[in-house]
Amino acid sequence: MGIVELIPGISSGTLALLLGIYDELLISIQKLFSKDFKKAAGFVFPLIIGMAIAILSMSSVINYFLVNHTIIVHWFFLGLVFGVVPMMFKLGNYKYEFKAVHYILIVITIVGMYFLSTVNTGVQDVTEVDTSPGVLLFLFISGFLGATALVLPGLSGSVILLILGAYPVVIYSISEFTSFNFEVLPVLFATGFGIVFGVIFASKFIHYLLTHFTYLTYAFIIGLLLGSSFPIYHGMPTNTVQWILSVLLFLSGLILSYYVSTKNNKETI
Repeated sequence: MGIVELIPGISSGTLALLLGIYDELLISIQKLFSKDFKKAAGFVFPLIIGMAIAILSMSSVINYFLVNHTIIVHWFFLGLVFGVVPMMFKLGNYKYEFKAVHYILIVITIVGMYFLSTVNTGVQDVTEVDTSPGVLLFLFISGFLGATALVLPGLSGSVILLILGAYPVVIYSISEFTSFNFEVLPVLFATGFGIVFGVIFASKFIHYLLTHFTYLTYAFIIGLLLGSSFPIYHGMPTNTVQWILSVLLFLSGLILSYYVSTKNNKETI
């Protein structure tokens, strides 16, 4: 789940659902502030530690490919996105439950994601970070919103950070921290606290929506998933080698994502 959070396109929430731990994740997060804290912490904290190790160990690799092979890598991300779509429709039981209103919601969400993607569409080559109060507040809010993906199947937290323009800064900061540059700690703390508060809030809110408005919520998730292709798309390949690599990586991402999503498709919320 930690590695997935570094990749714009596939959600760690989706991965939790596919691994069969989604229900327990939502419930455990909510029970962290109850008398069942010990039991909930026994599930959540090892998960957090595993994700943290993955993020710290893989951030430099992800950052390198995003900066030096932007178009090719993002075609792989697009494959990951589209490969998850069939699973989301199946989980939503679309053949029997989806009506006109559900498809309208999907279209509206896709359109909304398109307009959001026009705000920030480029992955910047970040070489330094700003730790002014205004920037740290922005990163806190970005982390808060991005944390939704931890408990919302179908939407990547990295996509949210991409849309907001915070993704390059966060990835660069993690990469610098692993190189013992502690000047980026304010950025990581601000984003991290935002994520913590965001997970707590989102777990309660999304659990309520999925319980009381199950199929409308799935329609919304599908719209978010399809709409996330807009901020991920970074243009067409420019030469023969890029075309070949982009097509191969797109198909690889598509097959991998589809296989993982359908392998355990009997899991439901």
